[in-house]
Amino acid sequence: IMKYRLWMLPAVALGSGISVSALADETTLSYSQLKTLLDKAESHGFTHYEKLDVDRDDNRLEVEGWRDDGWELDVSMALDDGALMRESQRQSNIPDWSLTAEELQNALAQAQNRGMQHFAELEVDSDGRIEIEGYNAQQNELDLDLHRDELNR
Repeated sequence: IMKYRLWMLPAVALGSGISVSALADETTLSYSQLKTLLDKAESHGFTHYEKLDVDRDDNRLEVEGWRDDGWELDVSMALDDGALMRESQRQSNIPDWSLTAEELQNALAQAQNRGMQHFAELEVDSDGRIEIEGYNAQQNELDLDLHRDELNR
């Protein structure tokens, strides 16, 4: 049995008259937008992932992970076209707990299957715990917790 925790919290509008719908749209990506950007990330060399984070204030997706040769990558891409905004690299080794592209897609598909329609953030820690944040169709915030081991069954 797959264990997961799914929290549904009403999104909080910030008292300035911002609608909940607008709030979710301002801080998230649709799955089709995310797929396009992840395809770009793979073209930048990513094979393993640690973190994806939508930053609408700076109009970018931050991707942290590794190339297949072990170099650690930290890349920011423009949300609208995937253009490289910033990149840093350092020699490293791919940790066992990082997510392969297939595992990342599996985790995102599980979140989508549980009702997440707008993506905000994904992060995996060194224990293999994966947290995915986003919103459902009713603009309620969803937090999904998985474990990397669940993706390979």
